[in-house]
Amino acid sequence: MTLESVNQEVEKVPEVLLPNTNIVTHCILKNDVDRLTKCFEDEEDEFKDKVESLLNIRNEEGKSPLDLAAMLGRNDITRELLQRGADLSQISWKGFSPLHYAAAWGKIGILKVLVEHQVNLQQKNAHNERARETALRYSQSECVDYLDWAEAKVNLIAAIKHIQEWITDPERVQGRLNKEEKNISNGAVKEKTEWVEATVDATTQDFIQQKANIEELLAPIMQKLSEPCKCSQEKIFVLSQNISTSSLFDFY
Repeated sequence: MTLESVNQEVEKVPEVLLPNTNIVTHCILKNDVDRLTKCFEDEEDEFKDKVESLLNIRNEEGKSPLDLAAMLGRNDITRELLQRGADLSQISWKGFSPLHYAAAWGKIGILKVLVEHQVNLQQKNAHNERARETALRYSQSECVDYLDWAEAKVNLIAAIKHIQEWITDPERVQGRLNKEEKNISNGAVKEKTEWVEATVDATTQDFIQQKANIEELLAPIMQKLSEPCKCSQEKIFVLSQNISTSSLFDFY
């Protein structure tokens, strides 16, 4: 037997995983992001064909790979799991999400990764708690503060998006806003969007104040956009008159 054949035999020996794990949970417990990445990128890796199907499989305790990574504070592995297709919206039968686990265990790095991937901050568990309330119950004050900050930012961005959708809707705007009102609306949206992108050290209160400012400034305009269009009412009136006239002629 040659040295080369011996090496080939050694290479064929199956990898030994930790007890009660698959390759994904094994990598999470070992904190081995390189090994996890290899499963996806190495065509000859023994787990290449099935690793993707394991991304959302729950263990006997009902925890998903993302749940485990969140509890253990595996920031890099959490990013890798999300990049490879792990379902961030998946929750346990008790309503627990990776965000809840990260909040309970005080893993603020995980919270930041999940928020970057637009996790649902309003998801509630069986105790009717969002992740923020879970963090509060376990006295994870840093996590509470961060989740307050994240929610304030998300709320501001959502408000800007809502306003932008309304003021750029031709059917909604037609006949309701004059040129000055359009300029004010577009300018406010542009200003707040640029502020969010440029202000890297914004506080929770900053986001809350910016949201209040744009809503107060554009309240009269948004009120106009929520009302029935006068031109539509006029068309309906004219149409009804035509129908009435036609009916009179039909009668005679």
